[in-house]
Amino acid sequence: MDLNSMFEKINELLEDTDYPMEITDISDLEEFLNNEENSNYEVYDEIAHIYDQIMEGGDLYSDDEF
Repeated sequence: MDLNSMFEKINELLEDTDYPMEITDISDLEEFLNNEENSNYEVYDEIAHIYDQIMEGGDLYSDDEF
């Protein structure tokens, strides 16, 4: 899965939340993850996992964790 697809997946996860922004780049993603209030979202851990995959340069579906 390429980087754009990963951001699409993140935004799909956020569609059912009240998060007010679309995440379009690493800066937006890091801002989301660094805001402690966002950890209350059910999808936070999955988004953090996607972030880890991006930073490792890996494929989102390279393991079966999610």
